[in-house]
Formats: sequence, C-alpha cells, structure tokens
Amino acid sequence: MWIEQPILATHVKPGQFLNIKVSSEPDPLLRRPISVADVTGEKVRLVFRVVGRGTELLSRNRAGDIVDVLGPLGKPAMIFRNRDIIVCGGGVGAAPLLYLTRYLDKCSRVEVFLGARNRSQLILVADFRKLGIKPEIATDDGSMGWHGPVTEPVFRAVQKKKRPIVMACGPKPMLVDLVAKVDPVPVWGFVEQRMGCGVGICYCCGLRRKNGGYIRLCQEGPVVLLNEVEL
Repeated sequence: MWIEQPILATHVKPGQFLNIKVSSEPDPLLRRPISVADVTGEKVRLVFRVVGRGTELLSRNRAGDIVDVLGPLGKPAMIFRNRDIIVCGGGVGAAPLLYLTRYLDKCSRVEVFLGARNRSQLILVADFRKLGIKPEIATDDGSMGWHGPVTEPVFRAVQKKKRPIVMACGPKPMLVDLVAKVDPVPVWGFVEQRMGCGVGICYCCGLRRKNGGYIRLCQEGPVVLLNEVEL
C-alpha cells in the first residue's frame, strides 16, 4: 500500500512507523501501527499482513482513498557506519528492513537474511535484489533456501565477523532465538507491540528492561537493543 504525502515522505526515517486509523467509524477505536517499508519520491510504502479486523479494514483501501495517519512516529533506527551489518527478517518482518538496508548499504558492509515458514510467505526478495544485495533465504519447510530457521545461517555469518551488528525484525520467538544464539553480539530489533496512543502517553507499549524499568516502544523504540530487554 502506497500513501502519497510529500511532507511525510520527506521526514520519515528508517525504523519509524505510522499510526493509521483503519475506519471512518468509531469502531475500531484504536489506530494500527504500521512500519514504513520504503519511500519513493512523495510516496511512503507500507507492507502488512492481514491478520485481524484492523488490517482487514486497512486492506480495503483503493487508489484515491483518504487515509487518516499520524506520523512519522518513533525513534529512527541507528545508522552504523563502516561496520559489518547482518540484517535478519522473518516473514512480514522483512518490510521495515528494506528501507533500513537502503540507508545502511551506503555506509557499511551489509548482508541480508530472509526467512519464512515456506516459500509462498517470503516477501520483498526481489526488492532487496534491486538494491544490489542478494539475500540469503531460509524456510522452515525447506521449500526454498536453507531448511530451517533463519537464525541458523545468521549465527554462522556472525561467527565470521570481527565486530558484527545484527539488525532484525520478525516474530518474537525468532528474535528471542536470535539473541540467544549470537549474544553478546548486539542485536537491534524492530519490536511489534500493541499500542494505544502511539505518542508516549498511555504506556500500553511498554517493554520491560532486564535491569528494571520499561521502554515505551512508541518513543524510545520501536528499534531497541534486544540484549537489554525482556521479550
């Protein structure tokens, strides 16, 4: 889904998200947070999977429709320079990593790993290739690429680097497994969480820190150092 809004397209950075009102009716009341997958000219690209009523309503939009959007929200992802960056996406988690990789590839050495349950659920593979990057593929059922979780080839890639950084987005079980495999290598993750306001008021999206306290994903995130939080 592409949203044409020149001011938004100019200001949004990798890692940020939009909070979208999915219906003109009072129900559903809460907006849906959707990460920005890419920006081209005056258009912002969103990629999402229809998993519930909110995303189903959002998927009904057609060309020319008006969408009520708050954004860009959240803290932009850190853009590391002259480092070995390993990008790991699971399922629809590949979406925000595309925009991030477009930035990272200009200033660091980047490898991309994409995983999914099966071949049909892999997304954006061709889009990463258009950036000049050939992503390594893993599927749980072995229908394409490595037969098994994407965290396995990522772990092997990490072992070959001196000071790697991992940047990831995907289901929480994948993120938990990834941190466990590569720790103490820093893993910066795009964390998906239910949100109320999206602007730091309601604390609905709080994520517990290991050393105490909480991170508000809509303010200090949604990209956080996973080694320091409880998923």
